[in-house]
Amino acid sequence: MPTALVTGSSGFLGWHLSSRLVRDGYDVVGLDFHEPRNPLPDGMRDLRVDVRDREAVRRAVSEVRPDALFHAAAQASVSISMREPVVDIETNVLGTVHLAQAAIDAGVPRMVFVSTGGALLGEPEVVPVTEAMAKGAIPESVYGASKLAAERYLALVTAGTDLQLSVLRPGNIYGPAQDPHGEAGVVAIFTQRMLRGEPVTIFGTGSQQRDYVYVRDVVEAAVLASTEPASTCLVATGVGTSTQQICDALAQLTGYERPPVYADERPGDIQRIYLDNSHAREVWGWQPQVSLEEGLAETVEWFRERTS
Repeated sequence: MPTALVTGSSGFLGWHLSSRLVRDGYDVVGLDFHEPRNPLPDGMRDLRVDVRDREAVRRAVSEVRPDALFHAAAQASVSISMREPVVDIETNVLGTVHLAQAAIDAGVPRMVFVSTGGALLGEPEVVPVTEAMAKGAIPESVYGASKLAAERYLALVTAGTDLQLSVLRPGNIYGPAQDPHGEAGVVAIFTQRMLRGEPVTIFGTGSQQRDYVYVRDVVEAAVLASTEPASTCLVATGVGTSTQQICDALAQLTGYERPPVYADERPGDIQRIYLDNSHAREVWGWQPQVSLEEGLAETVEWFRERTS
């Protein structure tokens, strides 16, 4: 039975990824600073470790000695990163380096790092963006800069070692079990507020476009990134969808009839980005399987069951 260590296992993507790996027959160990928001899969072990604690990370990785290390733990809110840059850097950069060094020392063969595609390149002049465009990336948020820095440090730290590195650069991940109380994850936030009949706020005009990719598709990419050739790939749909379109689609699915409230744009937010997924198709044989319509419907149903 292969062993997988999943950081951020209490979070949205980490929880879905852990569940998939358990179904695939892995012995899964989660590593997270926070208590799980949702019940973990049966048989999965869970460690309370902060990735910023270098010694605790070293001990955990040395104890588990996984066949694959999936690093999904992160401070993932653009707006929080702009308010608290030091926390963002400590978590997303130092925490990532701590894990890589521990993995090298423990002889871990493969590390899969979940970066970002939506915030990495700032405001692109051309869309969809490609992996090659990231070479000259200039992020417009601390979050994007921290993920880019983590990628660069990982390349340097793992060079000349036996640790193979794959990097996922996903678009805006959405789906069931996403936290509706944070500042990231507009689909989850809108869905819960609409089901409760509460006001919905759009920051800016609603014309901002993002590449919304369903969590199950991202999990599939992460699994492939651990078994197929090590590479860096954008994981997205290649389609831009506006915040207003998301709001309108969710309103129809939930029966919500109130108009949204429009507020000032938030620092660090960009206007338009979507991502070319052709490299992921070529290297990992990956492409998205879930349409936006299907994904939104499944997300609304999950929240509706729990809201009622």
